[in-house]
Amino acid sequence: MSEDHGASAATKLTRTEFAVVRAYAQGMRPVDIANRYLSDPDDDDVLTEHQAIARILGLRDRLVQFALQHDRPEIAEMFEALRGRSDVGMTRRVDALSSLEGLGQGRPSSGHEVGLWFGPNLARRLTAAGIHKISDLAGLANARGSSWWRAVPRIGPKSAEVITRWLIAQRDPQKDNNKALIGTYIIAPSEASRRPTMVPLPLGPQMAYPVPLELMLPPLATRASPDAGQSDLELVRQWLDAKPRSPHTRTSYRKEAERLLLWLAREQLRLAEITGESLRTYAAFLQAPEPAAFWCGPASPRDRVHWRPFEGPLGVSSRTAALRVVRALLTWLSKAGFIEGNVNVVDAAAVDVASGESDGRGVLSRSDIDGFLDWLGKQEEAKWQAAFAAGLLIRDGFRLSELAGISCEGLQIDAAEDCLQWNGPKARPRVIAPDTLASLRKHWVRRGLTASPPSGAALLGPTDYPPTRRGAAKRLAGHGAGYGASGLDQLLRAAWKAYVRTRAMTLPAFTPRQIRSAAA
Repeated sequence: MSEDHGASAATKLTRTEFAVVRAYAQGMRPVDIANRYLSDPDDDDVLTEHQAIARILGLRDRLVQFALQHDRPEIAEMFEALRGRSDVGMTRRVDALSSLEGLGQGRPSSGHEVGLWFGPNLARRLTAAGIHKISDLAGLANARGSSWWRAVPRIGPKSAEVITRWLIAQRDPQKDNNKALIGTYIIAPSEASRRPTMVPLPLGPQMAYPVPLELMLPPLATRASPDAGQSDLELVRQWLDAKPRSPHTRTSYRKEAERLLLWLAREQLRLAEITGESLRTYAAFLQAPEPAAFWCGPASPRDRVHWRPFEGPLGVSSRTAALRVVRALLTWLSKAGFIEGNVNVVDAAAVDVASGESDGRGVLSRSDIDGFLDWLGKQEEAKWQAAFAAGLLIRDGFRLSELAGISCEGLQIDAAEDCLQWNGPKARPRVIAPDTLASLRKHWVRRGLTASPPSGAALLGPTDYPPTRRGAAKRLAGHGAGYGASGLDQLLRAAWKAYVRTRAMTLPAFTPRQIRSAAA
């Protein structure tokens, strides 16, 4: 695919070009204008009237763009309709040309359309991606960092290089009133490989910038004192290595642990000194990390100095999840005898976070969940029937990870009690309620199974598969291919969003876990 390099501002017209437009505005014939101002002395060809008009109107378009760049829409409108030949209109246009001729090269403003500063092809691609103004472009760059252009279809690295360098050139606050300037961490694509590399730093309030866990060093005071014992950094690393975890879980735990360690270092606290009050302060910090320049930035390589532990403030569900990881850390440290204290202070802080949700509704109640399940039970679409069965199983005590990928092996249907006994190899023995059994039977029938499916069939499985390699593999696996944990999570969250759209009231944030744990 070819690259569009039309990412440059329209330049001011030369004195000769201003003279061409002025002569045309005064009524001079296009052929005469061409012979006087546009003809090449070394070229024997004579411009036709059509060619002369085309060149003059091209200069007119540049003049209109130049006027808009200087926030002079009245002059731009005047020359958009250049065909008028009245004496009054002619005088006004000549005066307007003189005022423009005295202006310097224009500078962009955040409210300018991208078409004022970039070529037509490039402007069309930006506009098609929802980038209409310079502020939209700068906002995208600030949010996504130097790789912002990957979010814009049909913008390649060469065009991104030109656009980014143009944005960088607008950073000078002494010469620009643009309030949507890009951050200093944004560089041109060609410079990405030359970013400075991080060096390990000791934890402490004097840190010039945050460093990830693998580049953290114990505080200087801890290393200098032989009686200081193990540092918080060493304890956190032991906790992460204490038991095997999936790569996704370990990455999530590491992220929350390094955020906590960095915050404690800035506050000059230790893990053993955490109290309920300090955790509430930490939860408030997660909602608005300050100073933002130190804490927040777009996703970046972990070994470069522009890496930051946050992309922005965390929402209610993210703050609650962060405190859940903190509780797991403190619980392990307490059981291992490294710290003393009551980890229930974390639960108290988590309740404060949930009750502080901006919509004022707080946490989900049992009636919210019951209403959600009632709505799901009335839906006829196959995917919502699968979500209904999954929701009832979670309500009855199953964990989401427990439901993922398990088969019908071990199911014993009690016809007399109209209930289901479960003794599967991947689940604890339990009795499933009649309404849950009814929803499962309905789901099995929609998948082409019988009311008593074979033992090799997945308990919960999709009826439609996405056109991906993984979807094709599951289709080939037949009824034995079921939902994974992430698939069920996405299904239930999508169902909740569909349910909320049918309600006239605003409901709090939802996670599948709340189906079982919602307060009565």
